[in-house]
Amino acid sequence: MFTTMATDSKTTTSDTQPDMSGIGDHVTSNLTCADNVAALRLQTLTWVHQARAAQLSRTAATLKKRYGSDDPGVKSAEAAVAAANADAARVALVHQQVTTPEPHVASSGWVLHGRVFDPELKPVSGFTVFLVDTAKAYQQAYGFAYTDDTGYFLINYPGGDPAPGDKATKKTQAQPQLFIEIADDKAKPVYLSPTEFQPMLARATYHNIILPADDQAIGTPPAEIRAVALPKTKKKKP
Repeated sequence: MFTTMATDSKTTTSDTQPDMSGIGDHVTSNLTCADNVAALRLQTLTWVHQARAAQLSRTAATLKKRYGSDDPGVKSAEAAVAAANADAARVALVHQQVTTPEPHVASSGWVLHGRVFDPELKPVSGFTVFLVDTAKAYQQAYGFAYTDDTGYFLINYPGGDPAPGDKATKKTQAQPQLFIEIADDKAKPVYLSPTEFQPMLARATYHNIILPADDQAIGTPPAEIRAVALPKTKKKKP
């Protein structure tokens, strides 16, 4: 009798165990729904800020027409418009990041992607994004990327073993410190990341990069990147 009851108890316990076969798909589905909700809320928040900026702009225009551009109240209204537009741009920037598809990443490599903006948070197109070491030497093994109309760029490093005799690739095995450098569409370097970029194996890293307001060149681009990615500069006639 005791043996039979133990067997029945074991059978009952086995039959009531939850089915875990679809738990991964269930979690993924829930995360996707959460991402969609967050993206929708950010989009709505963007519209709210844009509507507020438009309303403030109309108010400022009315005040300017009535009191003139030198009126303190008009200047205050115009400052409020600028602040509202900046807030709307920042929310839109985050919305773009949240809705950007996650790129495929090789198990032995990594991805650096993101967007480049001017000081007014407008995307810049045709800029060259690449990686340099502490001596500002172009790290050719990692390649480069151009920004598209939305400012988006993607550097996808697949990893793997270096080819025999490939000196440029062998240098990457020492894992040098990497910094993000950007050259504009006239081959003028306009940005160098103040902190080291540390790639994560089999992971994608997203960066929003806002260019400095002074628009001053920060030196000359490495000869290696100029040879493969940058437009040739015209020499001035004497």
